[in-house]
Amino acid sequence: MGSVTGAVLKTLLLLSAQSWSRVEAGNSYDCDDPLVSALPQASFSSSSELSSSHGPGFARLNRRDGAGGWSPLVSNKYQWLQIDLGERMEITSVATQGGYGSSNWVTSYLLMFSDSGRNWKQYRQEDSIWGFSGNANADSVVYYRLQPSIKARFVRFIPLEWNPKGRIGMRIEAFGCAYRSAVIDLDGKSSLLYRFDQNSLSPIRDIISLKFKTMQSDGILLHRAGPTGDLITLELRRGKLFLIINSGEARLPSIPAPVNLTLGSLLDDQHWHSVLIQRLGKQVNFTVDEHRHRFHAQGEFNYLDLDYEISFGGMPAPTKSVSLPHKNFRGCVENLYYNGVNIIGLVKQHHPQIITMGNVSFSCSQPQSVPLTFLSTRSYLLLPAFSKEEEIAASFQFRTWNKAGLLLFSELQLVSGGLLLLLSDGKLKLNLQQPGKSPSDITAGAGLDDGQWHSVSLSAKRNHLSVVVDGHVTSASLWLGPEQIYSGGIYYFGGCPEKSFGSKCKSPLGGFQGCMRLISISNKMVDLIAVQQGSLGNFSDLQIDSCGISDRCLPNYCEHGGECSQSWSNFHCNCTNTGYTGATCHSSLYEQSCEAYKHQGNTSGFYYVDADGSGPLRPVLLYCNMTETAWTIIQHNGSDLTRVRNTHPENPYTGVFEYVVNMKQLQATINRAEHCEQELAYYCKKSRLANQQDGTPWSWWVGRTNETQTYWGGSLPNPQKCTCGLEGNCIDAQYYCNCDADRSEWTNDTGFLSYKEHLPVTKIVITDTGRPHSEAAYKLGPLLCRGDSGTATRQRGFLGCIRSLQLNGMALDLEERAMVTPGVQPGCRGHCGSYGKLCRNGGKCREKPSGFFCDCSFSAYAGPFCSDEISAYFGSSSSVIYNFQENYSLSKNSTSQAASFHGDMKLSRETIKFSFRTTRAPSLLLYMSSFYKEYLSVIIAKNGSLQIRYKLSRYQDPDVLNFDFKSMADGQLHHIKINREEGMVFVEIDESISRRAYLSSGTEFSAVKSLVLGKMLEHSEVDQETAMAAAHGFIGCLSAVQFSHVAPLKAALHPRHPAPVMVTGHVTESSCVTPAGTDATSRERTHSFTDHSGTMDDKEPLSHAIKSDSAVIGGLIAVVIFILLCITAIAVRIYQQKRLYKRNEAKRSENVDSAEAVLKTRGSQWTRTGSNPEGTGDGSAAHIPCCVQAQDGSGPSPPVTLPTAIFLCNKGASY
Repeated sequence: MGSVTGAVLKTLLLLSAQSWSRVEAGNSYDCDDPLVSALPQASFSSSSELSSSHGPGFARLNRRDGAGGWSPLVSNKYQWLQIDLGERMEITSVATQGGYGSSNWVTSYLLMFSDSGRNWKQYRQEDSIWGFSGNANADSVVYYRLQPSIKARFVRFIPLEWNPKGRIGMRIEAFGCAYRSAVIDLDGKSSLLYRFDQNSLSPIRDIISLKFKTMQSDGILLHRAGPTGDLITLELRRGKLFLIINSGEARLPSIPAPVNLTLGSLLDDQHWHSVLIQRLGKQVNFTVDEHRHRFHAQGEFNYLDLDYEISFGGMPAPTKSVSLPHKNFRGCVENLYYNGVNIIGLVKQHHPQIITMGNVSFSCSQPQSVPLTFLSTRSYLLLPAFSKEEEIAASFQFRTWNKAGLLLFSELQLVSGGLLLLLSDGKLKLNLQQPGKSPSDITAGAGLDDGQWHSVSLSAKRNHLSVVVDGHVTSASLWLGPEQIYSGGIYYFGGCPEKSFGSKCKSPLGGFQGCMRLISISNKMVDLIAVQQGSLGNFSDLQIDSCGISDRCLPNYCEHGGECSQSWSNFHCNCTNTGYTGATCHSSLYEQSCEAYKHQGNTSGFYYVDADGSGPLRPVLLYCNMTETAWTIIQHNGSDLTRVRNTHPENPYTGVFEYVVNMKQLQATINRAEHCEQELAYYCKKSRLANQQDGTPWSWWVGRTNETQTYWGGSLPNPQKCTCGLEGNCIDAQYYCNCDADRSEWTNDTGFLSYKEHLPVTKIVITDTGRPHSEAAYKLGPLLCRGDSGTATRQRGFLGCIRSLQLNGMALDLEERAMVTPGVQPGCRGHCGSYGKLCRNGGKCREKPSGFFCDCSFSAYAGPFCSDEISAYFGSSSSVIYNFQENYSLSKNSTSQAASFHGDMKLSRETIKFSFRTTRAPSLLLYMSSFYKEYLSVIIAKNGSLQIRYKLSRYQDPDVLNFDFKSMADGQLHHIKINREEGMVFVEIDESISRRAYLSSGTEFSAVKSLVLGKMLEHSEVDQETAMAAAHGFIGCLSAVQFSHVAPLKAALHPRHPAPVMVTGHVTESSCVTPAGTDATSRERTHSFTDHSGTMDDKEPLSHAIKSDSAVIGGLIAVVIFILLCITAIAVRIYQQKRLYKRNEAKRSENVDSAEAVLKTRGSQWTRTGSNPEGTGDGSAAHIPCCVQAQDGSGPSPPVTLPTAIFLCNKGASY
């Protein structure tokens, strides 16, 4: 019942998420209007301009005004071109050109964005650190789609590389639409409380979405609690989001601990971040930006007893008991929805369900902080003191992952030397260095390399030093004699220039890599924008007005609990105490079985066994009994003899067995082993195992598959049988178990259970000890497993093929050695080497220990050799839709009620094959769509011509390949093959007509959505011909539809596992194959297409009936008699061959699949007729040629062991 409930809840969660996505999707896909071309001149700005005719206002795409584009005064990496869109817009793509008619173009660039024109953020597509590829000439346009899209007012292009024979030159455009949102600003003391009707919400379901931005690393975003301690809290801690879901019963020992999910990092960067929470019972989906965490809780977690109110921005009232200290959120929240309710909209309406506490505003404040990024250890910032000062005084904030680096150096006046502020091993050291004197240090802080913002203030005056780190003061007084400390007038932040500049700056620990902000000298804030413009100080290798720090431990690539640590440029996994090793703690330190330990020469004892190797399961401590065979012994809690009385079907006894390892580890151990067994002894006195009247069991046991088993120790999985029943020695011959004899004296049914798929025994149920003098007892032994399916044992010879064997680097002549080695023969190709070509239509030949099979997983065909076509008749308005991906929502755009994000599945090449037969024109044969108005349609036009239409850019008309050599709606079967490699398309029709063409609309599909066969069910913006064909759909037969590795028709008609395919209307499996000599109206086995063609009036009677002719009838009778005689002769021949085949097969015990059965039947026929498929012409049977062959020990040669066993195949086996 629990599994059914879980499945229902999971389905409801998926349905709610899909409906939520549909509500939020809106018209976001129409967001592609040009945004830059109509802007006024004042909206363009740049770092510099070469001349007035090269100004930023001339940077509009495809314009030739001025000098034909923007070019800066100097071409270097500190130049930029900036666009002010006037308000926040949603930007979905960008385009670039070089300067018109010049040699000036940019070959790569960064894209930055900002809400305020300050604190820029670099756009990173698909986690790419670097930027976009630019242009290869001056006038071609290069487009880039932005997924996810940007929501910002300001966009900045930063050239990285340009034409080496010219200079930087750019013309640009951005495409998108207006972005409307509901925003609220919380000041760290304010919050919202939403109270709702208790009948309006479900206690097991919540969907919450919002966006936020803040400079504060801690704060409560939302909180909902209940009277018994149940709660849901979303809290920002140290720049990460924590989702806490707690059941009040979690304090009980039997209830799992609260759910505590963590996502995101560095979220206090004053940029917008998206959050989506979906909870349905035990299933929780938690998404932050592009990172998603799915969680399925254990135990009683479905229902949360919560109050009918939820607070946003803080905890609601002091009367609520909260065990943990918390801070209110300070920052901006946008598009806040709770179960579909627009919370900010209710606040604006002063709705009575919303209580506002503190001051809130409906615009987002923009703190004017200007951060710096020190990109490398060579980076530095040089700043002068504002005037001659008697002291050194400076303050700033920094964040980094590096443990060491120079933060600040200041030269001293009157005293030779310098004052250094260093980061060393995550601590701050203030160091006074003077020639001839030992340095004086002050150490402050710890763990400052944690990626968080830390504030530093230092002061050095005369003979007193002090440093303040995050509000903690450390100071010291130094004895300098008559000399005292005075400022030298220059400050170096983050590093030192090269010695060639004549600076006295020194950095014993190298430069600083990280971010700084709020730099102050002598209590005066430094204008870093003036530094960027070159009017103050000097710098090298800095990124000004942006903090480019990233968290390399998100996502965490350290496996098996390895601890991730990082520096500015890489990450490291600490694998201590995990049981694994390697760069990401991937490789297990332990063997996967006791068999492997035995091969190393180990004796009996306890060993850590990691059954799944580098898989997710932890190693477990097990006892290995190293006898002739290495046995793995897994104990449980029920090894003692247990007696049972007074039970009946209404009051059964249940014994539960708990093992020393969990069920997943048990399953991995059993799957790894070659053989497992467990002894189960059942003692009985007037206690039966089965009811002989109706066959219902009196007692049974349960294995790891949670299925009831009614066979007992020593028996095969046959219902209600025991060992004595198989051996025929039960105490009463009319029963299959001793206990079923129902004797008054003690007897037993004891033996080993050895069917691996049912082991281990997890439960035993006894119901027949309620009669007078009735009693039972049972004892279950430990689980015993031996062998290793992945390791060749030393006790058994190797059976198989070995090629290219090298010993100490020297190649061995296997065939020469095989000739003198007993049990080994030279020459043997695998079965696929001989018969792999029989796998047709993309099927892959797979070797088996005693044969082969054809894997048709990625083929549009089925059957033993992937040669059975899968065809379907499509009736009116029918379709098959294969979805490549679905949307998921992260935020809402109030203009469309939403904005939607989805993964970007791009295709630069595809191969399409299918066959069809129809008499209808126009018809839509195949349509592939993308989320961005790109599509491929294969249609039959109104005039009967076949047209292939590629539209790979929303900005251009589709490329059309037209085949009008004949009408394709002629009722004949036609074969189509389309192969595209970027812009080149090759089309083949009926294996006779081919054409090569080059596309002008683009080279790849972006965000592929779905593939449609038949009628299109949803409206799409397509060209007129495609729209006309789509309206009519397809009536006819489609066969063997293959799109690269996807077979949509096969997925719809022969589903092997859940596939994202939907069938509507009348689609029935049929056959499009045309037998030779039949006309067009009889080529379909279950449907006649002329019946649907519309060319014949269905109500018109036949005007000419077939007249009888005696000569014709006589001829037909003669033909029928001749055919019957032929059939009789063939049947006799087949019967003789079958008798011979059965005699041969009786000598063999191998079971083969359908593919092998077909082959061996053919091989038997070859042997009988004396033909030779290998073309030898000697009339002998065909044999599989062998490279080195080892006998299986059944002949005169003894079984061979690993050093001599080179290869196995059945000697002289005929196929």
